[in-house]
Parts: sequence; structure tokens; C-alpha cells
Amino acid sequence: MPGPGPSLRQLAKEDRPSAARETAVRLAGFLAPYKRELIFGTAWLVVSSAAVAATPALTGRLIDAAVRAASRGSGTSTLTVPALLLVGSTLVGWYAQRMQILTFGTAGQKALYDVRKAVFAKVLGLDVGYFEAVESGDLMSRLINDIEQVNSFLSQGLRRLVSAAFALVATLGFMLWVDLRLALATLLVVPVMLAVTRLFGIVARRAFKRRQESIGDVSATLAEELDGIKVAQAFNRTGRNRTDFADRNAANRDANIGAATVSSAFSPVLSVISTGATALVAGLGAWSASRGLVTIGVVVAFLNYARQFFNAVTQLSSLYSETQSALAGGERVLGLIDARVRVCDPIDPVPLEAPAGRIELCGVRFAYPTGPEVLHGIDLVVAAGESIAIVGETGAGKSTLVNLVPRFYDATAGTVLFDGVDVRRYSVAQLRSAFGIVLQEPFLFSGTLRDNVRYGMLEATDERILAALETAGASSLMDTMPEGLDTPIGERGATLSTGQRQLIAFARAVVGDPAVLILDEATSSVDTRTELLIQRGLRGILAGRTALIIAHRLSTVRDADRIVVLASGRIVEQGTYAELLARGGAFARLHEAQFGR
Repeated sequence: MPGPGPSLRQLAKEDRPSAARETAVRLAGFLAPYKRELIFGTAWLVVSSAAVAATPALTGRLIDAAVRAASRGSGTSTLTVPALLLVGSTLVGWYAQRMQILTFGTAGQKALYDVRKAVFAKVLGLDVGYFEAVESGDLMSRLINDIEQVNSFLSQGLRRLVSAAFALVATLGFMLWVDLRLALATLLVVPVMLAVTRLFGIVARRAFKRRQESIGDVSATLAEELDGIKVAQAFNRTGRNRTDFADRNAANRDANIGAATVSSAFSPVLSVISTGATALVAGLGAWSASRGLVTIGVVVAFLNYARQFFNAVTQLSSLYSETQSALAGGERVLGLIDARVRVCDPIDPVPLEAPAGRIELCGVRFAYPTGPEVLHGIDLVVAAGESIAIVGETGAGKSTLVNLVPRFYDATAGTVLFDGVDVRRYSVAQLRSAFGIVLQEPFLFSGTLRDNVRYGMLEATDERILAALETAGASSLMDTMPEGLDTPIGERGATLSTGQRQLIAFARAVVGDPAVLILDEATSSVDTRTELLIQRGLRGILAGRTALIIAHRLSTVRDADRIVVLASGRIVEQGTYAELLARGGAFARLHEAQFGR
């Protein structure tokens, strides 16, 4: 079970107020394009604050007018103007408040749209290495839970915070205008309240950040457990998994309780301070009225002002709490937006027109950010139209080598050339358009068969889609599709077998007629008969097309123009199937281990 959380003193020390200010400024920056809404909203906000602040003064005037009318025995006609002013002020305040909520809310939703668009664009532009280093559940938590916190800040929190601040200033102005002495008495407690608020803010932000991080941890655990539920059940691991999840869930519970503890401790403290200040104003007002220094109306007005003033302070404090929670989520969202993109477009990309498919690796080395070097000085030339099979034991670096060519990663040393040009000089999108890729684990999207085959080439006609399916050996698959190309295949192709999903993935790779095909264990998930169909189709589509084929089944690489054998990140052999068998080296040993001869 997780241990106790940090103390309030520790939380305060760990927090950096400058980071909170920077986060707030950057989030507010998303509102900058909507100046028109902000200007109108601010104008309505000023009108609303002034109208609300004027109400106690007008109420006091009405009371004094009634007292004078009663003492003189005159009629109620003298009350008409003060009463109309009071009603008018109330109506103006109500309408102005409605309009400020509408205008600020509109600007907030537009800004939130921009935040989501920026985050999603960033996620799509991040390189593969980022997603390998970050848990998918935590990423989803940032995209959903943390953005919802940003939504709260942009759509409501910021407006309410500014509104309460304006109301506080307007109320203070009227208090000073109505009676200076009573106003000064009210302000005596303000330094104390500010000190309490600052201390709370420092502690609260750290507590809310811990809460958001724990939510991300729970989300990551749930995502992983749901993805691996079949494995967990097969290995009778569900009991242990429940215990592990209980620990993370308990940490989330403790973080939420910690955040609630901080929030709940703040409001009562302010209430005690404000009650004491109100009692001070009431006593001083009563004393002044008894000596004729102020009227009854002024005392009543000031009691209302004191209530308004401390309500505004309390509201600011409550909003401050909500703002700290929003800033904690915003910091995580901005952290995602600020994530470093390791694979990016050059400033002045070289156009890639009619790619031939020649590939050269010159002294290529590669190491993952958090691991040792896995490729050590690879030199390899693949002629245009040549099919190269890359074989080797697990962990030899086969997939890593192939992933460098379309720039899923960039080499840490050396150069990768495509058609004689460093791949880093092409735009990423244009470079990858020259490749068709089939991975070992086929991934299909919810939608129809047509949607999945033409996923990378939306303009593909039905004739082209059917031709791609036939090339992939999947023409018989159409017989099992009740609605033809319009047949829904479910999320991740849930209604299909693994082999059928791989056939569709193969058709998706060839429908765009790429210059280079990358087949990363592309036939490992299909049965022998389907593999033969694919191999038969490959003979046709590989003619005149460059191919990089990773395979553990050595029977699938017999027809390759050349076989490259990797061992521990180095090329140890190259040659044809027959040449390498005759040589009796690393390939022959792999062959013997697989076939026993």
C-alpha cells in the first residue's frame, strides 16, 4: 500500500509559483485570437460589477429616504426615484452578467477548440519513440481528463476569477465613497486574507498536480489491463492484477483526499476571518450611528458591502482552488504540446518526385534514448527494384534498421540515403508516401473494409481496392463479406481472424503503388495456404519494386534477390539463399535450427 502523502510544508517547498504563472499566461494566450469576444465580455463584466456594487448604496439611499419621509410625515412619492434606480440597477446587472457569461463562454470554447487541435496535431507529429516511452493510459488521461481541466479554466474559471476581482474592486470603490472610516475598518483583515490565500495556493497546486498524475497512473493501468485481459485470464493473473490495481487506486484515492483536505481547510478559515471583520463593521457602524456620525442607511449599506466584499474574497479563494486544479492539468497538457519532436521536416525540403527506390546506409549507428547502441556501423546498398531479406535472431536489430529508412527514427550516426539524398532532407510525409508498410501485428480501424484498404490513399477507386485485395491474396475474403467493401469490420478488425486482418493490411500497403515495400514479419500471422497465396502475389508486385523483407520463416525469403544476416547489430553475411547455405555460416546455422538440416 502507498505510504502517507507529503506534508503541507513539503508540498509548498516543491511547488514553483513561477511555473503556475507561466502556465496561466500560456493558457490565456489561446484566448488572444478572440479579442472581440474578450473586449465585449470585459465591457459587460465592468457594467455587471458596477451595477452589483451600486446596489447596497442605492438600498441605503432608499432607507434614508424612507426614514426622512416617516419623520416628516410626508408621502411615499420621495421614494419613487431611489426605488426606480435600485430596480434599474438590478436589471442592468442581471442582463450584463448574462452577456458576460455568453461572450466569455464563447471565447473559451473557441480557445478550447484550438487547444485540442494543437494537442492532437502534436500527438500525430510525435515520433514513434515518444509513444514507446509514454504509457498510453497516461497519454489518454492528458487528452481527456487534463484537457477537461483546461476547459474548466478557459470556459468558466478565468471569467469567474476576473469577474470576482472586478466585483471586489468595484465594491471597494463604493465602500470608500460611502464612508472612509468603515471602509478602512473592513480592509484591516485584507493582509491576513492575502497571506492565507497565497499559502493555500502554493500548497493546493502541488496537491492537485499529484491528483492529476495519479489519475494518469490509474488510466494507464486500466488501459494495459484491458488490452491484456486474455493473457491475464490465461495465466490466472487476475487476482494479483486486482491487488496491483488496488494499490494504484489507493494512491489515487489518497491524492484526491489530500486535494480535498487542502480545499476544505481553506474556506472555513476565510469564513472565520470575514465573520470577525463583519462584526467589527457592524459594531463600529452602530457606534457611529448612535452618535449621529452616519445614517441608518449608510450602516445598512455598509453591512451589505461587507457581505459583498468578503463573499467576493471567498469566491476568489474558491476559484483560486479551482484554478490551481486547472493549472495542474494545463501544465500536463502544455508538457505534451512542448514534447520534443525528434523526427521533423527540414527547413527547405528536397522534393521527392517519381521515387526509384534506391536505399543506402553509410556507417549507420543507432541507440534508443534510454538504452545502449543497437546498430553498429551498418553499410548497406539496396538497388532500385531489388528485394532484400533481412534475417537474424531476435534482438539482432532487423526492425530497427528498416525503421530508419522511412524515418520512424533518425540514425544517431551515419547517413541513410534514399535515391541518393539524405532522408532527413525530404519532408517526412513525402518520404513516407514512397513506402508501403506491413507490420507483424496488423492494426485495423473501426469502419468498413473499403475505409481500411484505402486508409493511406483516400482517392483509391473500388476497382483499385479490389485489385489490391487480389494482389494480397485476399480476393476470397470478399466471399465472407456480406456487404462487400461496405462491410463493417469492427474496432481493430474484431470480427476478423488474425490472418484476415493481415491480408487487409497487406492490401492497404500496396493500394498506393509504393516504390518500396517494407514487410516486417508480414506473413507470420497467416496460415501456410494464405502465405503461399501472398508469396504468389508478391512475385508480381515485387517485379521492379524495392522490397525490405524481415522474416523469421526462412522459407519465405527463398526468392529474395539478396539475404542480409544481422547479428548483434552488425551485418555478418550477405548473399543469395543458396550461396549462404553453401557457405555454412550464420545463415546456415539459422536454417539448421529452424529446419533441422
